[in-house]
Amino acid sequence: MRALAWTIGSPTLFEPAHPRWDGALRDDAWAAAQLATHAERLLALDRAPARLAEALGDPREAVPLGHTFEKLVLSWQGLRPEVRAATRGLHVRRGGRTLGEFDVVALRHDGVIETLEVTVKFYLNLNPALGMAGVLGPRAFDRMDEKWAKMTTRQRLLGTTDAGREAIAAWLATACDDMRPADSLVIENHAISRGYVFHSNASCTYPAELSPTHLRGLWQTDRRRLPAGDWRALAGREWLGPYRGPRAESDWPLDPRMPKMLARGMFAHDGSWTEAERIFVLRSDSGLLAASGLPG
Repeated sequence: MRALAWTIGSPTLFEPAHPRWDGALRDDAWAAAQLATHAERLLALDRAPARLAEALGDPREAVPLGHTFEKLVLSWQGLRPEVRAATRGLHVRRGGRTLGEFDVVALRHDGVIETLEVTVKFYLNLNPALGMAGVLGPRAFDRMDEKWAKMTTRQRLLGTTDAGREAIAAWLATACDDMRPADSLVIENHAISRGYVFHSNASCTYPAELSPTHLRGLWQTDRRRLPAGDWRALAGREWLGPYRGPRAESDWPLDPRMPKMLARGMFAHDGSWTEAERIFVLRSDSGLLAASGLPG
């Protein structure tokens, strides 16, 4: 349930006021209002979490974190009383060619369709002098500048295309018994961004495309000793929001080729171990530093 609450109400990663979004990216005030609206439903889900656990699947399976995040967003739509039906991963095809994919589509009871382009990213601000080009994900091919370009253009605008409308109309007909023609649909296209950015120091500059309120931590290489504290490795969906739970590390899979996400924590009054800050530890031979233009 904590991961779902974080999905709904955590700060936006990208800057919603940037003109490239044209108002489509949901901001922090909207997220806070959503979290408050669903507080009672989240508490009920916390008391009976079996349905959410079933929707997310076995945490020990090596599922991309983005897919788990999409499942959380889909579960969020199920909490909204105005939503009649929702789906994720709706492919848009024409002439045997895939043109794109809707991350999440929701049909409201008033007949309006909402498309949600969603992303969760954990970026390292490795070379601030390069702007977005110096901000990379745990794998060097995951670049902030490329994700930004896709989200603000082709992915966000998919719902305005004829092929996109036809894909939504086909889903409505087969899954919702709603037989409206594609050109009659009223579609609202939105985007949601979540995640963390890790900086080399607390005063590090960052690209203007990132929100000033984005969640952040620090990064270092494995050549340096960790700061003092009680550190625990985070695995899989434990990346999604501040960790609170057993002090012992989980048996969820960790990719040894990836940077290691660590949380420093302390014990709360109820005996659970609670995260206070995060750090990303890079292997000095990972290639990320070279990819960002920095020496290893």
